[in-house]
Amino acid sequence: MTITIVETLSDSPLTPEELTDVDYRVWECLTERNATWRYSLLSVDRHRMICTFDAPDAESVRESYRKAGGFFNRIWAGEIVKPEGIQPQHNEAILKVFEGTYPPISQAELDEVSHKTLNCYVERGIEWIQSYLSFDRTRLICELNAPDLESVREVQRKLNIPFDRVWSAMVIRH
Repeated sequence: MTITIVETLSDSPLTPEELTDVDYRVWECLTERNATWRYSLLSVDRHRMICTFDAPDAESVRESYRKAGGFFNRIWAGEIVKPEGIQPQHNEAILKVFEGTYPPISQAELDEVSHKTLNCYVERGIEWIQSYLSFDRTRLICELNAPDLESVREVQRKLNIPFDRVWSAMVIRH
């Protein structure tokens, strides 16, 4: 199975706790294609959502959304990158999501940037939970426990690492 990410940005508030006919059709299509929902991250303002799936491939998820009339901005396949050792848990009171889009990055470049970033995170009381890196190595989504959004932004600016957005999130599970 492949980790597949569905990104949604909406002008109107997203309400995943109130399933619609479209949501049920998407679930049916996903089931037919052997895709399984893992969990989702919803912005506290409810305008941004990231859904994670285990699926045969990203195209299976994309076809499910399209066939059922589901809305999405981007669907991509990638890998999970986790810290070594003890796995931090989501703390919804301080859960943040960092998103970045970059030119393809080599493993050596990623390792160097990660080392610098993690050291700065520790100084600011930020805990890295895990990240999703697209297979083409151009898209990165990081889950963090951080005291505030500005702490995360400060680290990125200090290290001259551009980012698309940083937002507070809540976890949605079964």
